[in-house]
Amino acid sequence: MRPLRVMALGLALFPIACGDPAAPVVEPGGIALVGGQLIDGTGSEPVADSVVVIRDGRIASAGSRAETPVPAGAEVIDVAGKTLMPGLVNLHVHYRGDAENIARLFRTQLYYGVTTGRSIGSDSPEAVAFLLEANAGRPGFPRAYTAGLGFSHPNGFNAAGRNAPVTEEEGRELVRQQVALGVHFIKMWVTEMSEPGLQITPEMRTAIIDEAITNGAVPVAHIDGEAEARQLMEAGLRDFLHTTVLTFGPGGGAPVEDPTPSPEFLQMALDHNVAFTPTLSIVQNGWHFAEHPELLDDPALRAAFNPDALARWDDPATREAVVEAPDFEDRKAAFRQMQDFVKTIHDAGIQVALGNDAGTANVPFGWGMHHEMEMYVEAGLTPMQAIVAATATGAAQMPPVGQADFGTLEAGKVADLVVLNADPLADIRNTLEIDQVMRLGEWVARVLP
Repeated sequence: MRPLRVMALGLALFPIACGDPAAPVVEPGGIALVGGQLIDGTGSEPVADSVVVIRDGRIASAGSRAETPVPAGAEVIDVAGKTLMPGLVNLHVHYRGDAENIARLFRTQLYYGVTTGRSIGSDSPEAVAFLLEANAGRPGFPRAYTAGLGFSHPNGFNAAGRNAPVTEEEGRELVRQQVALGVHFIKMWVTEMSEPGLQITPEMRTAIIDEAITNGAVPVAHIDGEAEARQLMEAGLRDFLHTTVLTFGPGGGAPVEDPTPSPEFLQMALDHNVAFTPTLSIVQNGWHFAEHPELLDDPALRAAFNPDALARWDDPATREAVVEAPDFEDRKAAFRQMQDFVKTIHDAGIQVALGNDAGTANVPFGWGMHHEMEMYVEAGLTPMQAIVAATATGAAQMPPVGQADFGTLEAGKVADLVVLNADPLADIRNTLEIDQVMRLGEWVARVLP
């Protein structure tokens, strides 16, 4: 591909489109990406020899070369031998630090083609305001959604620095305070990953869900049990993080006796049209880099990694201790049960999206989304199904739910896309073979911090 004009991340925007975004495809101008394989994110068969026309930040037309004319005066870019796919949508992110650090994480995301992130429960009011700027389309930033500060039991999991109401009315008031900041989601940790009995109560969950929906926010819950998921569905929640396979906390644990979701649970999830973001990385990455230290030879991955976690995995003694631990095989068995859960609910027709808990110590931004797709394929999904989970299905969970104007490469959608040098349908790991990334119809400079 010849050199392209780019948009510096977080700096100037160089317009490369013209014309009316609502104009017909024959309107002159814009960019035409010609000759590449098109994976549009809908799950449709790929188009081997495609034309994608971009004008004013949106897809004006996309399809086969035979059926999609190149507008007069368009800037034609030959992408023969490459693959086009939508930008990735990460439904489970934790941005940390001040605006400068979040901007650095944004650059990392865009380097890896992650054009949308949902920050889910760790955001201060100052961070919320910064993320809302990104959501509004600030040049050089990915699209960002936020749940502000999440909710937990006063003495329960992740309660420190979060909302931990004692009464239902207090819970409702705290929801209203988050909504007043402009958050899109209200997050709850519905788990007993600390002491038993310190899980947020069903009554409190119901009050929080009701208040969130009443005030236009989307409730979402971290779960690890079928009973909790059932109660949350009955209360009106449709968006779940993690699985119903209990692994006793990040990093793994002993497998449960029977992790298979019951037929009744699967039918209830279908009837309520729920979506799961299983978040496999948070468990597997507790040992993955100990087993595969060669991954850390990649300079881009090293730049994306949490420095403290990277130092830990660079230590041969630490890696040996992890893989030689007595419970190591139990941890891996528990993880395989989580993968089985992903395959089971996907085959049942339940929506499966993608998120990886980026921002936790062992889960790097950007790179981790590609690895999460690889784990979905290992679980039994096809590469196409994993790509759909990481694009269109994730986009469909953003408010207004089911009305996203991004996540697929179709006429009228926002032009967030990735150009790959290799075919991800042949090997899902080829999603890392990135040539260029486009956000809002502009090429971005792929520069790691």
